[in-house]
Amino acid sequence: MDPKEDQIGKVLMSWEANEYFHHEKGNDWYWWVGLAALVLLVLAIYQGSFLFGVLVLVGWFTVVLYAVRPPRTLKFSLAERGVIVEKTLYPWQTLKSFWIFYNPPLHRDLSLESKKMFVPFIKVPLGKMEPQKVREIVIKFLPEVEQEESLIDNLSHLARF
Repeated sequence: MDPKEDQIGKVLMSWEANEYFHHEKGNDWYWWVGLAALVLLVLAIYQGSFLFGVLVLVGWFTVVLYAVRPPRTLKFSLAERGVIVEKTLYPWQTLKSFWIFYNPPLHRDLSLESKKMFVPFIKVPLGKMEPQKVREIVIKFLPEVEQEESLIDNLSHLARF
């Protein structure tokens, strides 16, 4: 979906940021991931679960692939009609609320709660953008409701992923 200017209205603020915070991973990190995958694979063999074994291998490959891939730099905008991530417009009407997670340097995100069931939260990295300036604009369109980090977010921070 490529939002045109007449669809988005006036752009109020734009910035660029990495799609996620990239942790440098040493050899120890890869050894621990490999060991965890090996333990799960042995469990799959012990249980005779071929599907679980394949799932472990695919999961291990995906984690390692994303660990070595550097984050892309994306463009974000706040406009009169919604939030734009690259070329995707999230209209204000489809969003319930927002919260800004601010714990530099790891964590500087605008979290938008969506009304859609399959995409409940949209995380927008703030990069070097000042959170207070973003808040001043977003609060005109959405209520600010404190959110808790999901279990997956907490585990990924703990695993330095």
